[in-house]
Amino acid sequence: MASRGTTVPASDLWRETPSELVLARGLRADLPTVAFFFIFWANIAVVATRFHGVPQVVASGVVLLLAIPLARHILLERQPFAVTPVFPLVFVFLAALLLAAALSKDPSASAAPLTTYLTEGLLLFLIVSNAVRSTKTLSRVLWALILAGSFMGTLSIYQELTHSYGNDYAGLAQIDRFGTGGGFNIAPDAEQKILRPRLGGPLGSENRYAQILAAVLPIALILTFRERKRRLRLAAAGCSLLITGGLLLSFSRGAAVAVAGTLAFMALLRELPLRHLLVTLVVVTGVIALVVPDYVTRLRSLEGVTAISSSDSTQRPDASIVGRRTENLAAWHTFLDHPIVGVGPGVYFKEYSRQYANRLGLRYLQSERRGHSLYLELAADTGLIGLTAFLAMVGTPMVLLYRSARRLRKRDPQRAMVASSLLFALFAYLACGVFLHLSYQRYFWALLALASAAIWTLRREAEDELLRERARASE
Repeated sequence: MASRGTTVPASDLWRETPSELVLARGLRADLPTVAFFFIFWANIAVVATRFHGVPQVVASGVVLLLAIPLARHILLERQPFAVTPVFPLVFVFLAALLLAAALSKDPSASAAPLTTYLTEGLLLFLIVSNAVRSTKTLSRVLWALILAGSFMGTLSIYQELTHSYGNDYAGLAQIDRFGTGGGFNIAPDAEQKILRPRLGGPLGSENRYAQILAAVLPIALILTFRERKRRLRLAAAGCSLLITGGLLLSFSRGAAVAVAGTLAFMALLRELPLRHLLVTLVVVTGVIALVVPDYVTRLRSLEGVTAISSSDSTQRPDASIVGRRTENLAAWHTFLDHPIVGVGPGVYFKEYSRQYANRLGLRYLQSERRGHSLYLELAADTGLIGLTAFLAMVGTPMVLLYRSARRLRKRDPQRAMVASSLLFALFAYLACGVFLHLSYQRYFWALLALASAAIWTLRREAEDELLRERARASE
């Protein structure tokens, strides 16, 4: 140690605190990855193109941030290509899409969906799953997602408090059809409608905005209750409130159901103790009652689901619920008529949706409509083969993550948190998919890639620890 009164060089200080030096180096090394996920999840690159004239090729180049860790791992450190049980299933799903397209009556209609899968799906999956190679990096990525969700939620809350609905805040707080019939009616019993704006964040689509917030909310909640450091627990709790605020202000009924299902699933698997679940529900109820009372009116419209099948003529179902039922039944009947390989990716929308929907006599559609469910539209497009391949592709990482979280819960709580967080993030996104088709699918593929990266990393680090233990035992 340096004597009293002498100046200690900065380099000596770093040598005296090697753990801090390692931490600083790790943060610097992970900075491109963390920056990518923040920009990606907050949709900043797309906003830059749509609102600020940034060329598409430049905005898309944000993915090159991942080229830095990818090159370091593969080229410099000579690490093997990350292959998990998820990896081959991604190609099985591609084969199912190609088969459905080849047997379709209009293969050209499948060109765009297949291109999207290859670029926003397969390519993104391969890059992300190989760029993230440690649980520390995964933890920092999870925080990047939480901070992105908090950033979006903060903007939405500010937009609501100031009633500045006409200001899109440089494209980061959009409202779809503001002033031209957008929003929902908060006075359903009155003769004249009173439309309430629904906030759409940087996506401009309220339900999609809610979906990406719903996916990061369980991550923030898990860190709130299970993070070891108090300051990080408090930070995660604050972020949870901001994310919840943005989620509520989207007024997405599907996301509300999906989040409720996710919380119940977390409690069922004992990842969220009952007392923590009750605290969460009390806080959310308080926020709704004090800040967003119109949310109760929005949820009450779900009563229209029962009104659809009711013989009581005084019960009038919500028009949007009737529309969604029409679109989903059209996809269902298309699947029943083409059960094995479906009609081809994208073909249901272009060739079958309006035809099958208008046969039902529920609501006349003047244009083609997407199925209002990821699973029903996928069944119509790709049949049992494609739907089975998809469910295997998402079910496998969820099972493996659950097993890892359960195995590590007592022995290594930090790694267990990473596995649990990604498990429930993926579950929440897929739960929202019950009510939404697979658009903005880059978010789904990024989550799936992170889940695959976590599986590979946890297995490799467990093997490394076992080798070190054997080496110590042999000494």
